[in-house]
Amino acid sequence: MGLKLALAFLIIFWLLRSGKLDFSLINQSFKLGYNWLFALGILVLQDALSGLRWRWLLKANSNNDFPYKDMVRVTWIGLFFNSFLPGAVTGDFIKLLYVRDLDPEMSKTYLVTSVLLDRIIGLVGLLLILGFGTLLNYSTLIELSEQMANLIHFNLLLFAGALGVLVFLFAPRKIQEQLLSLTNSIPVIGTKVHKTLESVWIIGDNKAVLFKCVTLSILLQFLNFAAFYLFSSPFFTKPFPFTYVLTLIPIGFMAVAVPISPAGLGVGHVIFDKLFGFVGISGGANYFNLYFVGLVFINSFGIIPYLLSGKKHSLKEAEKFEENLT
Repeated sequence: MGLKLALAFLIIFWLLRSGKLDFSLINQSFKLGYNWLFALGILVLQDALSGLRWRWLLKANSNNDFPYKDMVRVTWIGLFFNSFLPGAVTGDFIKLLYVRDLDPEMSKTYLVTSVLLDRIIGLVGLLLILGFGTLLNYSTLIELSEQMANLIHFNLLLFAGALGVLVFLFAPRKIQEQLLSLTNSIPVIGTKVHKTLESVWIIGDNKAVLFKCVTLSILLQFLNFAAFYLFSSPFFTKPFPFTYVLTLIPIGFMAVAVPISPAGLGVGHVIFDKLFGFVGISGGANYFNLYFVGLVFINSFGIIPYLLSGKKHSLKEAEKFEENLT
């Protein structure tokens, strides 16, 4: 964990020394007022709605109602820990402890699978937007540079992978049974793989829930794009067509989704600096920095429901919960 955080700060230090990152832009952006207020409001809405998606996934295998206000509370607690810890795993396991309090009868396998699928479905929504945006603007994008063309072709492979995930989730019962029978022959981990796939297909068999989750994921991603654009657009050095909103920003968010550092610290700065450079716009690291500051500010409010919770789960409990799964 310490190594990841050190790497993030080394990247930030390099960006500052190279002149690619200018923190004074944050003070300038505050003076714009309304942009920040609208962007922060969008991030609040995005975080609140993400709790609804997880609630649908949990209810697919439980008679518990999982009150929406409780799901928002738990989601925000998880976001707080994910934003201030090197890596997102601990925050997810903190969330699981609170949800287990809401339904002690739910199996650990299904709880963990629900979080995993929540993340995967969120990524699927991102890849669907990226894929369709790339296909619609393919000829324009590949002419920008050879590097951009290579990146676009890689994006299309990821888009195909997202479609493959959806096909897998909607797999017919006969195929499910065949794959489940094969898992029993896997040494050591076969039983765990079997239970995990069973949990995945509990959700996959509930097609209405899955459709709602994917649709909501697409909406949530658009809200993220809108927040990023509102934070950064006043400082763009040249026009930023909607084409780029559907391609460059999703590529950056996809890279940040990998839990290498807290909330994409450092990694996101470098990625967005490179992406905006592809289209001749300088300051990509600064644009992500504005979004990063706004995102961490909103996520930091997760400390309030954590402190107000009657039962406070600790990081040690989360680590023990994770260890008991292995």
